[in-house]
Amino acid sequence: MGAMDATPPAGTFQFLPVDRVRFGPGCLRQLGAELDRIGLRRVLVITGTSIATRTDLLWYVEQVLGPRHAASYSGARQHVPAATVEEALELARLAGVDCLVSLGGGSPIDTAKAVAHRLAQERPDGTPPVHLAIPTTLSASEFTHFYGITDDTTRVKTGAGDRRLAPRVVFLDAEVTLLTPRDLWLATGIKALDHAVEAFLSPAHQPVTDALALEAVRLLFRYLPVTADNPSDLTARQQCQIAAWMSVFSPASVRGGLSHALGHQIGARCDVPHGVTSCITLPHVLRFVEPATGARQRMLLSAMTGDEAPPASAAEAVERLIGRLGLPRRLRDVGVPEGEIAVIAHAAFPEAQARAGMRAVESPEEISALLRTMW
Repeated sequence: MGAMDATPPAGTFQFLPVDRVRFGPGCLRQLGAELDRIGLRRVLVITGTSIATRTDLLWYVEQVLGPRHAASYSGARQHVPAATVEEALELARLAGVDCLVSLGGGSPIDTAKAVAHRLAQERPDGTPPVHLAIPTTLSASEFTHFYGITDDTTRVKTGAGDRRLAPRVVFLDAEVTLLTPRDLWLATGIKALDHAVEAFLSPAHQPVTDALALEAVRLLFRYLPVTADNPSDLTARQQCQIAAWMSVFSPASVRGGLSHALGHQIGARCDVPHGVTSCITLPHVLRFVEPATGARQRMLLSAMTGDEAPPASAAEAVERLIGRLGLPRRLRDVGVPEGEIAVIAHAAFPEAQARAGMRAVESPEEISALLRTMW
């Protein structure tokens, strides 16, 4: 038995209350059947302006819902501004809903969780409305039980969570993703990669999440470039959705690390999409934590490259993939002013301390130094 196997695995794995994941092209047609199975009658759909005005997806979901459709809110925005939660919450109250259906990427999904949380706090029994999720990106927010909200004044992002906020049913339908803008799809694929990598490197890693994280890494490295070259390839898109699912299989047991903590504040402060923040932060964080995670990073590198001649490190492999996809790799390239680095570092420090795990973060100044390597 090798040194890495010397200690018997032990721990506690927590499942989230996700009843079903329907996956495969066309599976969204089963939305009505799922609502009837659970006994839901009044549905608020939460989505963003782009889906509502530039695609027919909202119209299609409303048609599938039929008389169950109570209202739609199409104001969800990137980083979940607090004002949008208040707007959707008021609509949910007026419509008397028993179900929220989120349609889109992480922002509509997190908005729905925030609304569900507030409604639960208002109800005598403290029970949130049922949430069903229809993701159109690879952010994998549909598989988590927490959400972030950005203060409209300070632009600082804070979070909250409750196991009951996890969507009860998730529809991974590759057909629904065909209208997702190319760069948004690809950048959220790197976000899913970020989930998988940091779950695998976490000191709290679990046997189940280890296996799924490595497979998620393998699938994303194989199929994300296929979707970049041929966006209509449904098989490749479905495989990417499966990889996103695997990347964050149970965040109640294993959460993201330093890259996620930095991305939360970069995104909220400078209005950078979280998929793009992962493109910038992940390679540098991999180098930062390499002294403490070298052996496990070599396992990741094997999953990233398969039988190909590997790059020198996992960080280099990730950088090559991001370059292959044509996505941003520097903070300056996405409009982050150098003068904001210290502010971002101080805002990120509390979460970075809590999530660092893989390597201790000693001060905001240490984070500033790391951010400067990204600028």
